Amino acid sequence: MSPVEHAFSYPVTFFAFDLNELDTLAAEVRGFSHNQSDLLRLNDQDYLRGEARPIADQLKTYLGPELPGQHTRLVTSPRYFNYAFNPVNFHLRMQGDQLLAVVAEVNNTFGDRHVYPLNDLEAGDAPHMWTARCPKDFHVSPFNDLSGEYYFTFRIEAEALFLGVDLYREGACVLKTWIQGRGAAVTRASIWRYALMHPFDTALNSMPRIIWQAAQLYYKKKLQIYTRPSPESPQTLIDRDQHSEPNAVI
Repeated sequence: MSPVEHAFSYPVTFFAFDLNELDTLAAEVRGFSHNQSDLLRLNDQDYLRGEARPIADQLKTYLGPELPGQHTRLVTSPRYFNYAFNPVNFHLRMQGDQLLAVVAEVNNTFGDRHVYPLNDLEAGDAPHMWTARCPKDFHVSPFNDLSGEYYFTFRIEAEALFLGVDLYREGACVLKTWIQGRGAAVTRASIWRYALMHPFDTALNSMPRIIWQAAQLYYKKKLQIYTRPSPESPQTLIDRDQHSEPNAVI
């Protein structure tokens, strides 16, 4: 991270849900539900425009309808005991093992959400790799202003996933972030093993980790604070309930 060096990594469990199979999965796997209370819960209203309709329907605004042979995976962490905070979610439009387009959905700690539709992917330098880029136009961290450009890297294999987002300014990388991991089937046993043995790898723990790292950057690294500007992009959804004091949350 520029202008100071700072690095951290955490274990985290994330899921790649096929949006067309959510109800089937909920019926077959005890402990997981779609739009209903459960240990693990995926709510349609937690994503994209926050509307009370299926995520796949909301996605049509950005990616169009799925064509024959296509499917869409949502990479996210579901609610755990009815709570989750996902700094980023990825909606991956696939045809077979080919990535066609992506919607990157970024959430900040002020309650705002921004959607980056990535429809112009380029082939990467390795098999099953794709890249994209777009201007940054959403306030995420108080330690970065709105300048710069995001470089996205997606590597999607049968049993492994790498999703990277780097921030560049004037041709130099100032921030690198990524999630990566190997896949396992979602079953009743794996759901409960995940929930009981790895409770701190869930989205339940995202906010405490963010606050801890922010404290390190502010008090120890002495980084400058950038206040949250009023969002102007039509792709930004504002949680007005949190903005009586616009900088109340870091």
